[in-house]
Amino acid sequence: MSIWFTEELHPYYRKGIRIKKILADEQTQFQHLQIVETEFFGKAMILDGIIQLTERDNIGYHEMIVHVPMLAVGKPKRVLIVGGGDGGSLQQVLRYPSVEEAVVCELDQRVVDLSREHFASFGDPWADPRARLLVRDAFGFLEENPAQFEVIISDTTDPIGMAERLFSDEFYKLMVRALTPNGAAATQCEQPFFDTELIKQIYQSAQEKVKHPAYYYANIPTYPGGGIGFMYISDTPWENGLKTPYPSGKNNYLNPEIHKAAFALPEFFRKELYG
Repeated sequence: MSIWFTEELHPYYRKGIRIKKILADEQTQFQHLQIVETEFFGKAMILDGIIQLTERDNIGYHEMIVHVPMLAVGKPKRVLIVGGGDGGSLQQVLRYPSVEEAVVCELDQRVVDLSREHFASFGDPWADPRARLLVRDAFGFLEENPAQFEVIISDTTDPIGMAERLFSDEFYKLMVRALTPNGAAATQCEQPFFDTELIKQIYQSAQEKVKHPAYYYANIPTYPGGGIGFMYISDTPWENGLKTPYPSGKNNYLNPEIHKAAFALPEFFRKELYG
């Protein structure tokens, strides 16, 4: 018999999906990790009671967080993914033939292990010789590697518990320091309706560090409010990516119209963010 999983991120809002089967359920060293089979969205990963991805709608998240900075840079050679142990962002990064090394700095090995077992649609990007997994905290790695990466993807959980530091001014400073000149980063940056003040703080922090920060957005039904935002961080305008050909392989979410429209913000939020 199927059951309902209900997620309550805010005291005034909750959402639920129907689950057919629990495939994995364990307390790792860092978090409560579950893999479930849902009735509509396919397999889903849940961390500490919060949906991280599903087979059906992860395309909006992974394609947008990866390709916007990658296309803006053009032909990146070294890429760092902070978090991203599920392999979805790595799969998209490795579509670029220019990439010589893609480093994934993931804190929890079990996220990698269970994702390789249950999310076959990601094609096991870990087997690619260009992929390099580091099971460690990203702060120390960023401190040790200034000016090393053309692109950095901060593919993190929500700012709860240990992940709060990944939304701090200190983290953004280290991330920009780890970029090569004219490199670009994209970070998971929450939802305009629920997290306006946090996004404003992050944007102001980015403004102090790069010439062309910008917030953009994707539709993902299983995330709170039906979508998620990203912060683009670079001295290179994001618009450069509109002129760059897509890498080989199939896009399931991103196209030129979506790419451009993602930066068009609702008026209430545009005023809050940009004044």
